[in-house]
Amino acid sequence: MIQEIAKNIYTFNVSLPNTALKQLNVYVIKGEDRNVIFDTGYNLPESKTDLLQGIKELGLEVKDFDLVLTHLHSDHTGLASLFEEAGCNIYAGKIDGDLLNQMATESYWDHFSDRHAYYATEKGQFSREDNPGYALRLGRKLDYIELKIGELFQVGEYTFKVMDLKGHTPGHIGLYDAENGQIFSADTVLDPITPNITYWGEDYPNILGSYLDTLRSLIPLDLKVMYATHRKIIDNPRQRMEDLIQHHYERLQEILDAMNPEESYTVEDVSAKITWRVKVKSWSDFPKSQKFFATGETMSHLDYLVHSGHVEQRMEDETYYFTKVKDQLF
Repeated sequence: MIQEIAKNIYTFNVSLPNTALKQLNVYVIKGEDRNVIFDTGYNLPESKTDLLQGIKELGLEVKDFDLVLTHLHSDHTGLASLFEEAGCNIYAGKIDGDLLNQMATESYWDHFSDRHAYYATEKGQFSREDNPGYALRLGRKLDYIELKIGELFQVGEYTFKVMDLKGHTPGHIGLYDAENGQIFSADTVLDPITPNITYWGEDYPNILGSYLDTLRSLIPLDLKVMYATHRKIIDNPRQRMEDLIQHHYERLQEILDAMNPEESYTVEDVSAKITWRVKVKSWSDFPKSQKFFATGETMSHLDYLVHSGHVEQRMEDETYYFTKVKDQLF
């Protein structure tokens, strides 16, 4: 069902089959000079059907759009080729745009598999086919137009500033309309679920710290609404961002509490000792795809604790080990 949520701004749902996310909130801005659509859904028949139906109900066709990709994840980029084939302009930030194109290659996933093995206890327990990002990756590279941080992006009566929202991914971007107090923030702030903050390797150190800095940079803005791409549109931005910061502080303390002093832990050791919302009896019952997300999230939190001086990290037999050196986060 199409909803007009502000003047000439519309949203509709695109299904995301076989995932806990369930659906993507797609946003469209109609303008006299151009129409802009934000993100696409998976490259799967169910997502494509919903996307095309929503576009049709707006009285438009795929060729009538400019496409903005807020970040690289396949639930946001999977149908980008549909727009490319129609001759549409495709916009993305440089960091995630380049990573997205790297992910279309096998060599990226070779490197990813090697890096992930550093925090997998049992070597060979994961394969790239278990990772949804690999299974649903783009089939080829995209020719995209770079959206530079700080530049202005005009659509109809709206003027947006391109914002650096790194954290959920290394190059996540958003479009901020200061005049109307609105921002297309995609997966930066979600409610009632929390965005997954995973580990992206040594090239993007302390990504959780970067995410928390992003939230702290947004809190002072006069934001009335955040257009989130999963679950609810955020109508209490400041409170929700403060809640997310507190959530991660509590998660960091939970990890510290789970570790005994002078004992070494792998990432999977820690993951098995902390709480998760996945409805299984024990860590060993986690589906492999969920273990990818869980160990990545645990690794990002341990990496934060290494940078904050609460935990020490070492490499042994091509596996990361962590030892607690401080008990309290604050």
